[in-house]
Amino acid sequence: MIWVISDSVTNKMGKIKKFASIGIRKIAGGKDPVRLVEEFILRLNFDPEDARKQKSPDNIRWMLTLSEGEELEILLESLKVPAETTVYMGVNIATVPIRGAQDMLVAALEIADGLVGIKVSLVGHFLVLSSSLGAAGLSLEDLDYHFRLITAQQGWFRQALADELGWETVPHE
Repeated sequence: MIWVISDSVTNKMGKIKKFASIGIRKIAGGKDPVRLVEEFILRLNFDPEDARKQKSPDNIRWMLTLSEGEELEILLESLKVPAETTVYMGVNIATVPIRGAQDMLVAALEIADGLVGIKVSLVGHFLVLSSSLGAAGLSLEDLDYHFRLITAQQGWFRQALADELGWETVPHE
């Protein structure tokens, strides 16, 4: 119940009025991150249901085949805590061979300085170009922009890596 005390000029004594409780709910801003990523996947002409590879209450993972041997991984993490929810997008760009791994990793780190808005990581035996974003306030345009940053720089990165190593091409599966 909410109580309001009224005191008007004509009424010297204050009156207490009784109002029914108002259901106050917390309304979180922004779009649902799962729906946002699914809309992004649809924009890339993929079916989100077919692309989804893993789902748990706290994480969802999609894999989209962009071309031969090239997959975009999209991962939503920490769904249970909206303030900590992140979106990860990454594309494998090269397989790191056992022989020559040190040379490849050193070259990749030197070249990584030229990347804009994305990073290079070693994930398993792959070099990955990726972007990680906080989901709060994220828009479809933000996802598209970071995806384009990755795809625009992957050819350049592969070529620069091959040039630095003196190879024709870098291996990727």
